[in-house]
Amino acid sequence: MSDPIKTKFDGILYSLLTRNWSASRIKAYPRQLEAQAKAAKGRPTEAFQMIDTKAAGMLTHVSMMIAGLGISAPLLAQHPLEEAVIVGEICVYLLVAIGCLRCLSALGLHDIENDPLPLPLRVNRELIVRHELYRFCNRFTIRFTVLVFISLPVMLWWQPAKAAIL
Repeated sequence: MSDPIKTKFDGILYSLLTRNWSASRIKAYPRQLEAQAKAAKGRPTEAFQMIDTKAAGMLTHVSMMIAGLGISAPLLAQHPLEEAVIVGEICVYLLVAIGCLRCLSALGLHDIENDPLPLPLRVNRELIVRHELYRFCNRFTIRFTVLVFISLPVMLWWQPAKAAIL
């Protein structure tokens, strides 16, 4: 027995996602997915899955860092400068999260169907974009997390009243 709320939600979601689609596009969609899967068979598919897994793991780290900074902000921030540093760190992690989400984004047919390149080249280009974006986000996140790790104790020991006198 199906859940009526889920069924209604799925119906609304389907209507929203296909609102500008013609009946022929809806009918041809499974065949287009099949053609896309055949073109991306083998190593590219495995590579996309590997990037998805790694980006999901990094997204977990980024989410935990955002949560940790949000929790530590009221404990550490005793000065507007400290608040600005923590908010800035959260914003940087949000940008990394956007990069991770881009690495996880589904490769939709409408994303590549108007591209003049042959399908295998489009898939290859997308693989390159995702892999290099992941590598950049990974290296950047490691370095930035080290900076955050250093900045938190500094904010804990820094006395804003003494710094204002100097």
